Amino acid sequence: MRTAPVIAAIIFFLFSAFFCLQPPLLLSQDWIYTVQEGDNLWKIGKKNLKSMRYWRKLVDLNRIDDPVHLQPGSTIRIPFDWLKKGASMARLIAVSGEAVVFRNKGVTPIKAVVGMFLWSNDRVQTVTGSNVTLKFADGSEVLIQAESEMVIGKLMRYGATGMTETNLRLESGRIHNKIIPVSGPGSRFEIRTPSAVAAARGTEYRIGTAPDGSSWTEVLAGAVWLDSSGETDRLERGYGSITFPDKKPLPPIKLLQAPDLSKLSEKICKIPFPVKIDSIPGARQYRMQIAADHHFRSLLFDKTFPGTNLWGPDLPNGVYFLRINGIDNNGLEGLYSVHRFNMVAHPVPPTPLSPVIDAVMEDCQPTFRWSQSKEIKRYHFQLADSDRFSTLLTDVTNLNEPEYRLQEQLSPGRYHWRLASLDPLGNLGPYSDPQQFRCLPPSPDMSNAKLDKDGMVYRWPESKTADRYRFQISRDEAFTNPFVDEELVEPQFNLHVLPPGTYYLQVATITPDGFTGPYSLPQMVVIESPPPHPLVVAGSVLFTIVIILL
Repeated sequence: MRTAPVIAAIIFFLFSAFFCLQPPLLLSQDWIYTVQEGDNLWKIGKKNLKSMRYWRKLVDLNRIDDPVHLQPGSTIRIPFDWLKKGASMARLIAVSGEAVVFRNKGVTPIKAVVGMFLWSNDRVQTVTGSNVTLKFADGSEVLIQAESEMVIGKLMRYGATGMTETNLRLESGRIHNKIIPVSGPGSRFEIRTPSAVAAARGTEYRIGTAPDGSSWTEVLAGAVWLDSSGETDRLERGYGSITFPDKKPLPPIKLLQAPDLSKLSEKICKIPFPVKIDSIPGARQYRMQIAADHHFRSLLFDKTFPGTNLWGPDLPNGVYFLRINGIDNNGLEGLYSVHRFNMVAHPVPPTPLSPVIDAVMEDCQPTFRWSQSKEIKRYHFQLADSDRFSTLLTDVTNLNEPEYRLQEQLSPGRYHWRLASLDPLGNLGPYSDPQQFRCLPPSPDMSNAKLDKDGMVYRWPESKTADRYRFQISRDEAFTNPFVDEELVEPQFNLHVLPPGTYYLQVATITPDGFTGPYSLPQMVVIESPPPHPLVVAGSVLFTIVIILL
């Protein structure tokens, strides 16, 4: 009968499928060693076997006829249980802020410092604004973020095989893990939380846990096996999950896409500095982290923001990396993007004090003033007629005082000024934001204004800086309601339309860019009828102009 072979094939298929669906940690229990030039079985056994009494079994298992002469490139199978094993350790490779270590289930805190070794049962605790990175025997790294607590569980190393077994327990907070690929059947890297166990190799992922015992896992590269409430799920890159201590985990959730950081500047010149990004669909918050190394082993800044207008802190000059990801409504953090930038914000420029921004000044030879700091003793001052500072009108360096008065009068118009600091070594820092001010044209000189006796035309001297004039006539000296308010090209106005009475006149120049300068002192004109005898008052000087009508 052919039934038996068919059943055997089905059983083989199901059995194979079962193992294919299991985590890689549960597959082959033999470590495979590749023979190197000069190897012999005795040397291999001495280096890797926990006891040389397994040497003869090793010969028989691998059916080796000549243990002394082995073919380079051939393989030797060594059962996992025969291998040497011993305690391993982790090392603190980065510490930022205040963090402490509790030794061997102890209660006495020890300050965490770079280079410190950690063993099984040690506990690491970070506070607000602090973080540490641990490196394990296999090269895997774990970043413990702020306000977190993690216990070192089992740390085991299997001789010279490169295989390690690492077991960690995250009590609270968040960690970011970069786990190297599997190197043999004994290699395990597990992280436990109150509601799940995550096992992985050759992957990058984050794990966090909340006070209620719920946990979240976010896979950024590779895959993670997640065991919770008796269920084991494989999370692929770009997916996350939320687990609970008393119920089944949520199905895998697709993580938010990484943000586009291509528009960010590669040069930062002021602090704190803005970081504006495009929104990520589905994001309710954003996290930004900054580090001095592209591995992000030591976070100098780690903050969440409610929107896309982020900002960065004061940092010394140098090269930095920022990492941004979105956070969805479940609290899962998405894929991230990294941006490299160069901080050149020091020495910090002084703060311009006067003239204030958009000041309008009658004094066209102003004194510029700015803030002063204890660290900075010298300043650089620039003045230009455009905010691009392509053509400098004044460029003065090594100023020792926080003020500078121009050496000559400025022509009427719009100007821009800015400042920079020089450090004790003479290095010039970035410039302050340009400050704009305007120098007013002088008000028209009306002392020589007169009425043309033939045509009742009121004339005043032409201004060299005026493009045109604004002319007003009012019945009161305060000009609360001028009934004539016109722009004129010529410096004159015909008064013949005015009925007898007392009037007040004033004139202002209009610059070519449309800015109206200050008005002249009001001039009083008295028109009597008949015959009119106009009376003009200029300032405090009273004079009479008589017009005889023919």
